[in-house]
Amino acid sequence: MRDPAVLESMRRLAHDLRRIREKQQRTLQEIHNETKIAPELLEHFERTALYDHERYNPVYLRSFARTYAAAIGIDPAPVLEALEQAFEGRYRNQLAVQFLGEEPLPEPEAEIDETPAPETPPASRPVQQAKPSLPLVPTPGGLERLERPSRWKAWMVRVAVGAVVGLGLWYLLRPTSTPPTELLPMDTAATSAATADTTAAFESPTATAPTLGDTITATVIAAFDKVDPIRIRVDRDLRRPYWIEQGDSMRFRFTERIILENQLDDIQLRLDGYPYPTDRRDAQGRIVITRAQLQAYLDSLVYRATRRLPRSVPRPPER
Repeated sequence: MRDPAVLESMRRLAHDLRRIREKQQRTLQEIHNETKIAPELLEHFERTALYDHERYNPVYLRSFARTYAAAIGIDPAPVLEALEQAFEGRYRNQLAVQFLGEEPLPEPEAEIDETPAPETPPASRPVQQAKPSLPLVPTPGGLERLERPSRWKAWMVRVAVGAVVGLGLWYLLRPTSTPPTELLPMDTAATSAATADTTAAFESPTATAPTLGDTITATVIAAFDKVDPIRIRVDRDLRRPYWIEQGDSMRFRFTERIILENQLDDIQLRLDGYPYPTDRRDAQGRIVITRAQLQAYLDSLVYRATRRLPRSVPRPPER
């Protein structure tokens, strides 16, 4: 369920962006021709900033707003800042103040709860009962009161606890004798261990590469810097720009081929969850991945993993 406060902020943001576009004398058709964004999507963006659209996604919306701002000829930075305020339901008319010269709207007054707080009765303090005085007993020096029996009992308890703790520490820290190590003869122990390791290395089951499904998911991660932008073409679709903030990621689904261009040194790439090297590029500096290339790459990983011998396995003597 959408937050009503956020929806209202998104509508104000979209309304101000539409008026800024009209002031810049840019039409939706011109923006479509430049960005290749569908006109229906542009119209929906100028109504609610896509907050109630099925394609709504914070990462996608940041990329969309940046592209829209550049297309109408204004700085994308204040637009992205206003978008963050709209995400939190705090956008009033900051863009209209900056680009249309309007007065800022007053902040909504916070509702004050005038309901008086219930009076709490003062906490009643427990009545301390006076301890009865100990009886007087005759002594050679006169009358003295008997010593309370709790003192020597507490002292005895402390002594007993200290003794138990001391015994426990001695038991934990006492020196223990290490049993002597039994050495096996070289011709039995070493030969048996080497034979077992060699057998385990060569008789392990051979792993198989995963079979790709009808649709392959490519995850592009801006791991080292923000991607500003990267251009991606999925199958036979048009090449489109995408902006990804550092630490964020975007997913693309393709059937036969995906092509990535620009800022390839700043990304990490995963295909169906498997890491894919970003240094495999063609003569134009692009990453071109087809279904056949990906399947061959996964097969080669399994082949190298199953053919890799442990370093501890000795080589057979040369004849």
